Amino acid sequence: ETIEAVPQFLEEFATDQQEDKDKIKELQKLQYVDTDIYHISKGDRFNIYIYDEIDLNTEGVVVKPDGTISFKLIGEVMVAGLTVAEATSLIEKKLSEYIQYPKVSLIPYELTGASVTIVGKVVNSGVYEIKGGMRVVDVIAVAGGLSSGIFQNNTIELADLERSYMIRNNRILPVDFKELIREGNMLHNIPILDGDYIYIPSSVNREVYVLGAVETPWHFLYKESMTLMQVITFARGFTLDAKKEVLVIRGGMTHPRVFKIDTNKILSGDERDFPLKPNDIVYVPDSAISTWNNVLEKIMPSLEAVQSGWMLNEIYQQIDGQ
Repeated sequence: ETIEAVPQFLEEFATDQQEDKDKIKELQKLQYVDTDIYHISKGDRFNIYIYDEIDLNTEGVVVKPDGTISFKLIGEVMVAGLTVAEATSLIEKKLSEYIQYPKVSLIPYELTGASVTIVGKVVNSGVYEIKGGMRVVDVIAVAGGLSSGIFQNNTIELADLERSYMIRNNRILPVDFKELIREGNMLHNIPILDGDYIYIPSSVNREVYVLGAVETPWHFLYKESMTLMQVITFARGFTLDAKKEVLVIRGGMTHPRVFKIDTNKILSGDERDFPLKPNDIVYVPDSAISTWNNVLEKIMPSLEAVQSGWMLNEIYQQIDGQ
């Protein structure tokens, strides 16, 4: 559906959220991993077997820093960036100059290039190597589990599971972390693929993100009575190519309410400044946006970059404090 302009403070445009039945179907589909999605990286290790050619079978083949592997008869083969299926076909093609109808099995046993990023309220945010069969709960476990802390003299869990989300290829997956962790619904415990990104926000911290066509995209501590134009000022203002119709995303990325605000009317005094709430995401577009999917395509890389930068700052602060 197209984005319709809405009066300030009224309900958002439709965000193309899927029906529950569609989400269940998608989660069921996500349970099955297409191994050929992975693209070979330097450092990956393979066993290579040639049907009916025992002398050519080779174990422990390593992808070298230049992206090639060395193999009997055919020498150097560039495989970095290819899927396993593509690399298999290429090796078969090269071997066909020496062997009639070669049948190659390229078996990965260590994919060092495959990684997942988890950021936010886990004990150790970071980038982790994906090991065989890793799923969502395994990533949380490898990161040390969900964070806890002292708030108003009580030990509480710091993770906000309702607003947590998972991204793959700039698209939010229908993984419900509350359903998974609290209810034990394993349908949401999907296999992890290379490049997956998991964000676990804080249930205590109160921030506002400012992303898109501003001079300094970043997150800012929320303060009472904070407004849209104030945080745009904190981000050092609009860039030259910024559009003045700004989106405010509220309620998290999995269950968003979205407001479209004409900042020209605020600047001219025709409308009062838009009041923000904790955890709002302000997105300033640099081109026309027509659908919610279009918003996600634009916003996800910026959001990941800011959150990852935040993670690095926290790590550096911990190192400095030691």
